[in-house]
Amino acid sequence: MPRYFKKLFSVLMAAVLVATTAVPSNAVAVVRPGRPSFKVVKRAKKSVTLKINKTKNTTGYQIFIANSKNGKYQQTAASRIRTVKLTKLKKDKAYYVKIRAFRTVGYHITFGRFSKAVKIDKYGKKKKPSQNVTETPSPGIVSGPAITITPSALAL
Repeated sequence: MPRYFKKLFSVLMAAVLVATTAVPSNAVAVVRPGRPSFKVVKRAKKSVTLKINKTKNTTGYQIFIANSKNGKYQQTAASRIRTVKLTKLKKDKAYYVKIRAFRTVGYHITFGRFSKAVKIDKYGKKKKPSQNVTETPSPGIVSGPAITITPSALAL
């Protein structure tokens, strides 16, 4: 009789183990969002407008900002819209921005990888490069192709 209970107990434990590890039919596989990319559309005195490119499997985006490329980034905004305006910036400072996508399924949030850091320059018009004045050769000098001398040519 004890051998019968042992077999029955092991069969019951196997059934319980299979039942508890089985995936429910309504479970959704979590897909990680892609890596976003974006560009700076407009830099004003105290604000900047960013345009985020569309990413697969994404509910929204988190925007992080720092004063240096490898500095400490702080979240400034979270948006479900792909055009974002960041305000309260200083015109004499350069900023670095990173973005990551997130996806929500029920109460579960899955984050994607960060984008590459993009530099937002100081406010102001960029200076145009100075035009170099090319000197015209004097009439007595003839310009032509450069001549290269190899060691084998000198041996003659």
